[in-house]
Amino acid sequence: MTTTRVEGSCLPSYRTLSTLALSEPEEHVRELTDWVEHASAVTGVPGAQSGWDTAYKWLRIAQGLRTVTFDMSYDDGGMCSAGLDFDAVWTEMMEEWQQHLVRLGYLRAALEGFVRLLYPDTAEPGLAVDAAEQQLQHHVDVWLVHAQAVADHLRTHVSDGVRGAGTSVAAAVAQAIVLHERAVRGRAAIPEPGSDEDGRVFPTGHAEVCAAREASTVLLLGIQLLMAAAVKEDRVAVFDDKYLLDGMWIPDSAGGSRWVDEEMPYGEYLAVLHLQPGEPPEL
Repeated sequence: MTTTRVEGSCLPSYRTLSTLALSEPEEHVRELTDWVEHASAVTGVPGAQSGWDTAYKWLRIAQGLRTVTFDMSYDDGGMCSAGLDFDAVWTEMMEEWQQHLVRLGYLRAALEGFVRLLYPDTAEPGLAVDAAEQQLQHHVDVWLVHAQAVADHLRTHVSDGVRGAGTSVAAAVAQAIVLHERAVRGRAAIPEPGSDEDGRVFPTGHAEVCAAREASTVLLLGIQLLMAAAVKEDRVAVFDDKYLLDGMWIPDSAGGSRWVDEEMPYGEYLAVLHLQPGEPPEL
């Protein structure tokens, strides 16, 4: 029989805060896609608009991903109930893990597309994000809350195969790409369900799911940093205002948070679009 055992689950604290919590990748990519839709590259390079549109469409595909369906059952002609339980749990595990990995691939395509457009002389996405980080390090108004914590956490999952050290977003971007490469080249270990002494089957692979989820978030944060640096240099123009009809908590200058339920320029919204709105304050 199956059990709901959840030992070993991985949920970083920055996703469970009452205010200013980090959004899940599916919400994060929806807001970033909306932002990119209200922006455009400012350049006279031939084909620039086409490159922007292609990268944007990869974001749209990532935003459109809802489920990945698996059926890990195997008909051996007389499978016992324990085998059926194993297959059912494995199916659920693969659907969750692979959904994050598929989204990660789409986000990598989007990131690399924006890098080719905005940093044409830079061969690697990590180097482009590093340049953006260096440019923005003294601009606290555009720095992304939790970006450092996400980079730190991803390094606990992907700690080898990347040149250099440190837990900058740029280093984490390189680690996320390594994680994706391992999967697409068949080098990633595939988790299977576990069982206890009573034969009850339970899901495993929590670290693999967490790594793929946080890697997706890292690439999204990397795109945000690229855009923030490009806006500062007038290489990307932003149009219109974001209508925060339901309101959201955003960081304030004192290190706390404040509730906003009005229009916000998209240029400013870029620094907070990765945060969960949170519950409105009590009146």
